[in-house]
Amino acid sequence: MHDVLSDSFDVSVFKKSLSTQWLGREFRYFSSLPSTNTYLKELDAGEITQGTIVVTDEQFSGRGQYDRTWTSEPGQNLTFSMAFKPQSAEGFHVLTLACALALVEQLRQFDQQASLSIKWPNDVLFNHKKVAGLLTEAVFLGNKPDRLIIGMGLNVNQQEYDAELSDKATSIRLEIHKKLVREQLLCDLLYRIEYKYKRWNERQLDLLREVNRKIQGYGKWIGLRIDGKKKNGAYKLLGVNEVGRLVVLNREGGLESFSYEQIRVITD
Repeated sequence: MHDVLSDSFDVSVFKKSLSTQWLGREFRYFSSLPSTNTYLKELDAGEITQGTIVVTDEQFSGRGQYDRTWTSEPGQNLTFSMAFKPQSAEGFHVLTLACALALVEQLRQFDQQASLSIKWPNDVLFNHKKVAGLLTEAVFLGNKPDRLIIGMGLNVNQQEYDAELSDKATSIRLEIHKKLVREQLLCDLLYRIEYKYKRWNERQLDLLREVNRKIQGYGKWIGLRIDGKKKNGAYKLLGVNEVGRLVVLNREGGLESFSYEQIRVITD
């Protein structure tokens, strides 16, 4: 086990390197926290500004999709959540995918030849293994969105995983054989995410096209699992539409669309 103190996130290094206009300017760091998403969800409305970020070195009740636990070795990875305050929560899953795209582009800087893709609905794969997971949650005041929270667990420098995860999970360090400076990596990633947010907020259709090209199985015949049950037949994956629904073409030439909560894509 690593010495958590020696590997703790250096906020001063992060703040010196940050080049965003607003994302991460309001920054909170905790050595340990149950869940960064939960922390931002529970803040009063007046305590949240556009782009507030919370980072922890040890998240001991981290949650993934379907409330699965997200485990991460303390002091080795990036576990953080971002708060956005859009006028509308419509299409918020597109924003999640845009954040995943920002990560794919960042990882491409480390390895031009790697296989990098977004696994529907919210994982990022590095050479066919999971390197990151995202979790998006909305907080409403009445029927108006108060904040949209996107959490990311990114495996950065971790080198060992439990036996049941070793063939499914990886880290950037394992793939590129180099230890990274987490503070600089987070700054670079936030810079990309801030730009993706601007494009999402402007509803730029070319952002959708860029996201879709990175979704695993895009343009191919795939299988579908809906609410846990495999659907008969094959479907061509056409990607996500502007409201965040996955669109497929069935063998009869008909279009079908699904919300991200109910569907899983089977590519093998």
